[in-house]
Amino acid sequence: MVATATPLLRRAAAFAGGVALTLGALLSVPTAAQASTDYGPAAWVPASTSNYTNASRESDYNINYVVIHTVQGSYTSAINWFQNPAAQVSAHYVVSKGGAVTQMVREADVAWHAGNWTYNTQSIGIEHEGFVEQDGWYTEAMYQASAAIVRSVTSKYGIPRDRAHIIGHNEVPGATHTDPGARWNWSYFMQLVNGTTPPPSWTSTVDNTTAGRFTASANWGTSTYSAQRFGADYRFANPEAVSDAAWYKFNIPATASYRVEVWYPANTGYNATTPYVVATTGGNQTVHVNQQGSGGVWVNLGTFSLAAGDYNAVGVSRWSGGAGYVIADAVKLTRV
Repeated sequence: MVATATPLLRRAAAFAGGVALTLGALLSVPTAAQASTDYGPAAWVPASTSNYTNASRESDYNINYVVIHTVQGSYTSAINWFQNPAAQVSAHYVVSKGGAVTQMVREADVAWHAGNWTYNTQSIGIEHEGFVEQDGWYTEAMYQASAAIVRSVTSKYGIPRDRAHIIGHNEVPGATHTDPGARWNWSYFMQLVNGTTPPPSWTSTVDNTTAGRFTASANWGTSTYSAQRFGADYRFANPEAVSDAAWYKFNIPATASYRVEVWYPANTGYNATTPYVVATTGGNQTVHVNQQGSGGVWVNLGTFSLAAGDYNAVGVSRWSGGAGYVIADAVKLTRV
C-alpha cells in the first residue's frame, strides 16, 4: 500500500488504502490470535469495525480481483494499525517476511485497502510486510504463503489466475500508490499461483546503489530523471569504443545455470544496442539490449552457466555502435 510520499505517516483518510504506521502501532503487540474460518493456515485477528464495511459477498458484490500491497512497515505494525479505530484502513490478509499469515477482515466483508470503492467491493486485499524501496523483504517464504492465499480465494470465487485479475495496488484505477513496486517478482509469483514452477534455490539482485556490489568509473553519471528506475537512481554514460564497463558483483553459491535479468529505465534517446557482458564459465558473452523500450520491468537476457564465487558477473559496457546513453540500473540472477 505504499504511496510516493513519506514512508510511514502517509495514509490516514478513510478508504485511502494504506497503513499509517504510528509510533504506537510500531511498539504495540497484537492480541492473541484465533484460527481463521476462511483460510485454515491463517490466524484470525479482527480489524476494528471502524476500518471495514460489513457485507455479504458474493450476494452483495461479486469478488473479481486480488490486490497485492506492501505495508511500508512490519507485520506486527500492520496488524496493530488495522485494529486501531483511527486507521480507517484494513486488508483481508497480512503476510510476514517469514510466511506467517493473519486474516483481519472476513472475505465476505469489504476491506478498505484499494483507494477505490468499486475495487474495494470486488477484491481481496493482501498486505505484505516490508518496504518497497528496500531489498530483502520479498522472501521465498512470503511468496509461497501469499500465492497459497491467492490459490485459495481464486478457487473459491472463480477469479481467473491472470494479471488482469491479480493486480498490484499501483494498478488499481486512480491509484496514487506504487506498491508492491519493482522488487516484487510478478513473473515468479504468478508461476507459483498457477503451479507452473518449483521455487528457485537462489536469487539475488544488485542495484547500482548496492554497497560493495557495483563499480563504475567517473565517466558514469548518476540520474533520477526517469520514474522507471529500479531504486533511488541509475547510472548513464556516453557510448565509446573503450573498456569501461559498469560491473555488478554477485556471490554465486554454486557452479550452475542462472537466469540473468536486467532492469533499466527506457527512453527514446537511450542506446538501442547497449552491451551487457555476462562472465560465463566459457568466457564473457555479450547480449545487446535496446534500452529505448521495455523499461521499468525485468528483461531476460537468457540462461547462462556461471561459476561459483564472489566476482563481477555482469557488466554494462560502453562499447556500443549506437548513439545515446547506455544505462546501468539493476541486475538479478536466479538459479534455474
